[in-house]
Amino acid sequence: MILRLAMIGFGNVGQEFARLLLSRRHWLLRSKGLDVEVVAISTRTRGTLVSDRALDLEAVLKELEATGSLMGCPGARKDLSPLDVIDRTVADMVIELTTLDIGSGRPAIDHITRAIECGMDVVTANKGPVAFAYHELRALARSRGVRFRFEGTVMDGTPVFSLVEKTLPGCQVLGIRGILNSTSNYVLTEMSRGRTAQDAIKEAQARGIAEADPSLDMDGWDAAAKITALANVLMEARKTPKDVDRTGVGDVSVQALADAKACGAKVKLVASAAMEDGDVKLVVRPERVGPESPFWSVDGTSSAVTLKTDLMGDLTILEEGPALTQTAYAVFSDMLLAVESIRSGTL
Repeated sequence: MILRLAMIGFGNVGQEFARLLLSRRHWLLRSKGLDVEVVAISTRTRGTLVSDRALDLEAVLKELEATGSLMGCPGARKDLSPLDVIDRTVADMVIELTTLDIGSGRPAIDHITRAIECGMDVVTANKGPVAFAYHELRALARSRGVRFRFEGTVMDGTPVFSLVEKTLPGCQVLGIRGILNSTSNYVLTEMSRGRTAQDAIKEAQARGIAEADPSLDMDGWDAAAKITALANVLMEARKTPKDVDRTGVGDVSVQALADAKACGAKVKLVASAAMEDGDVKLVVRPERVGPESPFWSVDGTSSAVTLKTDLMGDLTILEEGPALTQTAYAVFSDMLLAVESIRSGTL
């Protein structure tokens, strides 16, 4: 089976996914009978490649590393928008990896909508579409007989959505609590060791954990988008990040962390979803957690989520020190699960 991909967005995650395709090429052919070809790459500022044949990913990655641009690649263009690429590509599947827009989830929602309307399966690691338009996109995908997958939107490559979908049939998720943002968790951990927030943020930026503008992390918006995505998918909520009762960690002081430590506790930014009066209430706020909490040992860049269920009680998933490879793997695994679904004729 030949699977042709169009990649919308080719930043750090997209490039790591491309490397993963290259390193697993022989395994895919031998174990899955699958030949994966990337036939289109769309970037916001670095150029666009669209072809009827497989692009040379090794050459593309080398060009990008050497020049910071795709314009030195054969056939590169700057006059095509992502929607133009989706309309023109011969791809079977779109990999949507653009950056989050916390205000609306666009243009990623538009990219995914167009791909589905064109009859293509979609895999994304962008949490915006799931946080803002999950039910609409799911209904559209089902009506067109294509797959829409998004495991990498919340906890990198750690299976949360797939866990519930594949291994907990008939089990209802009643509530969710999690430490979902690596940057804020890293900053709080470092502050508890005596560093200032500013120094911890600079260190996080130097390590590639935090963006140049870390406000989405520190103000709780990233965690808000993630808990919204989880609630929309696992609890059938119909919320957006704007519905979250949100408090970031900007006002958490070193003294507040020291006071918590003196009481045998730690301060963590906890995102939660709970049923109240027939509706799902979403909250993101700093909380004290004690040694009895599953979040007690979740330090640094690690993250965790606890699912409260009706039949299995509480299930906690811990991800320790994730890196770029884990997010790329989420895209890779979603691609493979979509292929399995295609071969079985299911959605």
